[in-house]
Amino acid sequence: MKRRLGPTVSIVISVILYIALALFADNILSNSQSNSFSEEVESYTELRKNHTKEEAADVTSLKYININDDSDISKQASDMIHRGNLSMSEQFGTDVSFGRRAMFYRFNNGNYVVAKDYSRLWNQNWISFALFTILYFLITEAIILVYYRQRQNIRDDIDRVTQNLKRVRKNKDMSSLILSPDDDLYELVEQTNQINKDISELRDNAKLRERRFKSLIGHLPIGVMLLNSQGEVLLHNQAMAALLDENISNELHPFIEDVKTYGLSRMIEHALRKNKNYRREIQLVGNSQRYVDANVIHLVHSREDYDKQILVILYDLTTSRRMEQMQVDFVNNVSHELKTPITSIEGFSETLLDGAGDDPEKRHHFLEIIHNESVRLTDLIQDILSLSKIKKDNEETELVDMEANIKSILQSMSVPIEKHHLKVDKSFFGNKEVTINKAKVNLVLNNLIKNAISYNKENGSIDIEVHHDEVENRLRVIIEDTGIGISQKDQDRIFERFYRVDRSRSLETGGTGLGLAIVKETLDSIDGNLQVESNLGLGTKFTLEIPL
Repeated sequence: MKRRLGPTVSIVISVILYIALALFADNILSNSQSNSFSEEVESYTELRKNHTKEEAADVTSLKYININDDSDISKQASDMIHRGNLSMSEQFGTDVSFGRRAMFYRFNNGNYVVAKDYSRLWNQNWISFALFTILYFLITEAIILVYYRQRQNIRDDIDRVTQNLKRVRKNKDMSSLILSPDDDLYELVEQTNQINKDISELRDNAKLRERRFKSLIGHLPIGVMLLNSQGEVLLHNQAMAALLDENISNELHPFIEDVKTYGLSRMIEHALRKNKNYRREIQLVGNSQRYVDANVIHLVHSREDYDKQILVILYDLTTSRRMEQMQVDFVNNVSHELKTPITSIEGFSETLLDGAGDDPEKRHHFLEIIHNESVRLTDLIQDILSLSKIKKDNEETELVDMEANIKSILQSMSVPIEKHHLKVDKSFFGNKEVTINKAKVNLVLNNLIKNAISYNKENGSIDIEVHHDEVENRLRVIIEDTGIGISQKDQDRIFERFYRVDRSRSLETGGTGLGLAIVKETLDSIDGNLQVESNLGLGTKFTLEIPL
């Protein structure tokens, strides 16, 4: 409505201005006509001295009028006298109509006046005046229309710039706006387009940084959760969800929906209320039952930042605590295992020293026990040293003939094999020469073959298969025996240190309880894999795979 009102008001003003100018010019013309009439009246007065009134009037182009006549101009003069516009004191008078201006001069004798008719401005030459009027309105209206059209175009451009800025605020792309270089808004539009480019780059960089940040947080091995001042979850990673054993929603929600451990929730509540940092080692409730180092940190970005945030960081200590417990258990087990043979050696040696050595039969029996316990003690120390060296050994590899290598291992164990009357079958598939870490592979093979001998039955058998898979570039060795077998419940624990399926059989065969633990940890150090298949009384089958 306002846009339409502007041109209308401008046209009205131009009309009023034109009328004012016309009246002003007519007023100037009136003054000129009045001066001319005064001069003619003076001439008329001089001529009357020598001529009659009628003759003087003709000479000066004036009309000599008797106000009592019936002519129109006489009546006009008579009306002016009656209105007081033409009196003895006001001898000059003017009567104005739209197109004419009549001027009168009244003589002292009262009933006679001289008059002259003049045309007003628009009646001087009405054709010229009409043409001028038309030309004036054409020019002024053209100027008004051009002005308002240009103003409308500028307004439209400003509106489009405004809409683009609004779209920028709402993170939307700007619509294209192209102007000619001579346009008044060209610089503004160019700067706006440049701002859009800059903001787009900033927005893209911000999105990139946000993706990188979320990717970084998401791949951290520690649990991370960010809360606002109301205790609502703003951000979390999968490690936190795994530690809390909760499916954490990405929507804004209170932290209490995810944190079920009282100690941790209390730390967060205190941090929210007291604006302090807290750190404790706690055990999480739920299915995970994990030990974590919990850090609850009050974040302050700036003095003006009143919307505080709380960062919760959980570092999983479960593995560390388990390793510490394993170390404690290992020390206890080692102490116990060492104590048994040492006690036997000490006891029987004292018995011999006390006089039992004089009896040849007892001396031989006691010395045999001392020897066996010494061998057992040596094996135990050797296995402990093997465990400590697993991760210290270098990763050097060498080309090994597996057939000759297996033959050498079996040759070193020929005595127990013959003692138990065992039959050993060997099979080799693929290339027999492979590049491996010989020391570690032999450590694994020695322990597995030794177990196959120790826990086998009399007159049993051992099958050894060596496969070299050149396509997948790996070595697979299968060692199967016909021994006592392993129950299903024990199969999950046989790789624990000092765990024995049959303790009496282990003591009889001289086992230390570390063999399979050495096998498992050695294979882990070379990225190998071990599978076991066994049934009580039917034997055991170990399958190990080693990448080459």
